[in-house]
Amino acid sequence: MKQKLLKHISNVLFGLTIGSFISCANIGQPQGIGPTGLIYASFTLALSERPLPKQTLKQGKACLKRYGFFYVTGDGSIHSAAENAGIQEIFRIEKEATNYLSLYSTLCTVVWGI
Repeated sequence: MKQKLLKHISNVLFGLTIGSFISCANIGQPQGIGPTGLIYASFTLALSERPLPKQTLKQGKACLKRYGFFYVTGDGSIHSAAENAGIQEIFRIEKEATNYLSLYSTLCTVVWGI
């Protein structure tokens, strides 16, 4: 009886473990925004914009990169994007995403400002 109970408990734990890994798997964009493509996807989404000044705007970019399904690196914050271009005042924020065969993908924050 104890062996059956232990076997049942181990099967349940195994199923929960596998289920949690499967539910975390994401085919396509790691960020879950926009259209996903199993082979290729590339798009830009405008998130925020205010009236533009007459001066020429600088562009700053900061990216996250995903290699395979297990490794993500980078800093895609608005602060990093603005800092990379020396922007003090932000006028537009965009997200750019690309995906190649779900093996390599990027999510970049692009800011425009002066």
